[in-house]
Amino acid sequence: MKKSGLILILLILAFLVIVIYSSDKSLSDFSNQKTDVVTIAHKEVFGRLQYGAVLFEHQKHVESIAKALKKSEEQTCQECHNKNKFDEFSFDFPKNVNRKNPEELKNAYHENCLRCHQAFSFENKKTGPVILSCRECHKRKYENIEIKYPVFEFDFALHDKHVKKHQNDCSLCHHTYDIEEKNKEIALVYESGTEQSCYYCHDFSKKRGPELSKIVKVAKEKELNIKKAFHSLCLNCHLQNKLEAKESGPVQCSKCHTGKYKTLEELKSIPRPERDQPKKAFISIEGAKMKGVPFNHEFHEKNNKTCRVCHHETLKSCKECHDLKGKQEGGFVNIVTAYHGQTSQMSCQGCHRSLINRKECMGCHYFIAPVKTDVGNKEICNLCHSGKREVEKVSPFNVSPKTLKEEVTIKHLEKEFEPVKMPHYKMIKKLTDISNQSMLATFFHRDVKTICKGCHHKSKEEAESKKENPPICISCHGASFDSQALGRPRLQSAYHTMCIKCHENMEIDKPKKCTDCHERKAEGLGNVYN
Repeated sequence: MKKSGLILILLILAFLVIVIYSSDKSLSDFSNQKTDVVTIAHKEVFGRLQYGAVLFEHQKHVESIAKALKKSEEQTCQECHNKNKFDEFSFDFPKNVNRKNPEELKNAYHENCLRCHQAFSFENKKTGPVILSCRECHKRKYENIEIKYPVFEFDFALHDKHVKKHQNDCSLCHHTYDIEEKNKEIALVYESGTEQSCYYCHDFSKKRGPELSKIVKVAKEKELNIKKAFHSLCLNCHLQNKLEAKESGPVQCSKCHTGKYKTLEELKSIPRPERDQPKKAFISIEGAKMKGVPFNHEFHEKNNKTCRVCHHETLKSCKECHDLKGKQEGGFVNIVTAYHGQTSQMSCQGCHRSLINRKECMGCHYFIAPVKTDVGNKEICNLCHSGKREVEKVSPFNVSPKTLKEEVTIKHLEKEFEPVKMPHYKMIKKLTDISNQSMLATFFHRDVKTICKGCHHKSKEEAESKKENPPICISCHGASFDSQALGRPRLQSAYHTMCIKCHENMEIDKPKKCTDCHERKAEGLGNVYN
């Protein structure tokens, strides 16, 4: 009895594994193929789905309809999609239906799909389901599957290609919305010099300021989110070019949403969009107590994949929305916070702070606290607030074994292990080379003393008697825990935390056992101190 029960359990487990595997495999099959599969769910209308989503093979249907009607693929769009009065497709399906009414939308899908399938069936052509049987489309194995395509990047290279092709006619893509125009039919206009990113008005996931939020409200009413805005503009243009036998871009999902993106290095030589922006700027705020800051705008353009990294609301300069006190246009964020916010990707200091999270930087910066602008640090602040019109040129520096100890022996906790010999110069040389490869790091790491602070993190040069020889760890960290200094680890913990965490952050093979760093003493335990 026990044996038969065990066999039954094993059979059930085997069945579950097969079901799960087949479900995962089906997801993999649909995710990897290039047939433009689209998820039909409309959870925003239906809420919780009774039968789960339908996976619709768009390209397969396009090819079938084109073959049946003896038309080109581009000519079949109007069989399923509406056109507006400007002769542009809306790419919504089904046609002529209240898309906010769940029952009407459901019936429209069933009626339109089945009618087409039945027409094919009458002509003895291969087709999909011809009767209303839910599970023929709402397959149980696809209930928890949702097809998501990689985000498409309209990068600087594609922008430059379109600019050249259309001979600098920006009006073909760019427009603005005149919120004061009473006749909404003509409110969408093109104004030279106002060209900005589509995301500003059509990305509903971002909170906008008072001026832009009015335009976003109109876009929401028209249901023109960023996906629909791009598809409406790009696909209609591409389709029209194909119909006129002109050079055209892709019209299939998988041809644009490839998941492949150009690197900054590949985009370095590509011209940036022209909006009369200065190559160099001098940031000076009227009434400010700090000196002005020279800013190399061109350098920052070449080191970012989109202007929205800094210009998060419009392409205007920061001080037009942010002043010393903070005003409504800038969400009452003052200019100091706008430039120095530690957690904001749009601020100078926040962006720089995020860059040091890279593995090559975190060996040192993991232990270094961010600069607090509200306290002020004359040494750091003056690097940017120089009052000069040009950014100071700082040359990379090299280190020499003649001025640095080549090897340091750590023996203050010698007990059952031999002293550790640390390759001091080799480590400093490696960190210096990393610093010299980055213009940002080179600007702030002026000499080897800055690199030293990675390990000698509490060292204060102005308080040291020998500035060229910073204090060793035992100067601050005792061999035993000090209950009067709760935030200060004992010496062994300090060494291990500093060394192991550095290896971990920089993704260097870290020691897995004590003897990877320490040789065990041959005899006895030795002395606690040496």
